[in-house]
Amino acid sequence: MSAFNPERHITNVDYKIVAALEKISEVFRVLLWMEAKEHKLSPIQMQLLIFIKYHNDDKQRRIASMAREFNMTKATISDSIKVLEQKGLIKRADDVYDSRSFNFSLTDQGSKLTGMIENFTLPLDGAISTMSPEKKEQLLLSVLELVHRLNKTGIISPQRMCYNCYYYNGDRQQTHYCNLMQQALAVDELRVECPEHKMGQ
Repeated sequence: MSAFNPERHITNVDYKIVAALEKISEVFRVLLWMEAKEHKLSPIQMQLLIFIKYHNDDKQRRIASMAREFNMTKATISDSIKVLEQKGLIKRADDVYDSRSFNFSLTDQGSKLTGMIENFTLPLDGAISTMSPEKKEQLLLSVLELVHRLNKTGIISPQRMCYNCYYYNGDRQQTHYCNLMQQALAVDELRVECPEHKMGQ
């Protein structure tokens, strides 16, 4: 009954989708490893640098918050953070919201390196760019729905996306409306990560 048994793919679409997603995850993993290895980083260290660069909320840049973000233990994230600090790529600061915590930001050296590594997905970006607009919208809706369902089952941590936002109103297929902006959303306006996100649905 394994999704990796090709004989099961003949009659089971679910298994075909799982096997196809596994192939996509391989692409992401290989691209990440190649870039990380070139700069003598681990994949999670590289991902943390990129995350810290694009998340300015101090609460998100705590070790506990980043552990939830990457579905890893605090000990694992803490070990990676220590290495990044030792390399002079990030620096810590007292957390104004919690005196027992620290948050982290990039140093000048870290910012320069992150600018070099953050586009490791370019080959994947290029493949997606060749798809028609209609295919892209269909793929986006399918991926968002899958992420939402995985959130609901607790497989991955809650994401700051439209589908589980307090302000979202829609059927996740045909209609999409943001009560915060008070406007209907086109498919390409749906957000995977929103700074105004408020956990709701």
